[in-house]
Amino acid sequence: MKEIASGSPVGNVPGSAPEENFKGFSMDELRYQRALIALRKEFCKSKVLNSVNNLRNPVSNRNSDSSGWIGKASSVVNVAGKLLSRMNILDYAMVGATLFGQGRKVYKLIKGKK
Repeated sequence: MKEIASGSPVGNVPGSAPEENFKGFSMDELRYQRALIALRKEFCKSKVLNSVNNLRNPVSNRNSDSSGWIGKASSVVNVAGKLLSRMNILDYAMVGATLFGQGRKVYKLIKGKK
């Protein structure tokens, strides 16, 4: 690998001395960085949840009695019951705030199309 001299300018290396003409990031750059971090966070979260699910249920029961809509509905109710029984007060508050925000967006979408 190529050795870099300690005094030579390399470019935008994180942690290096700031440039003299740097005046900060624009709002668009900050929004982009926040969106990128949120996307990475969602990917990591889904990967971890998938790994945990595979650890808990190594063999999925796809051939169970969920042939009709009643079986599918009962499986959704069972999963929702397990999730709700393991949540604490802060989890309920976060779910409520998320549902409220999503409901408000849907209401604005419907209200605006009249």
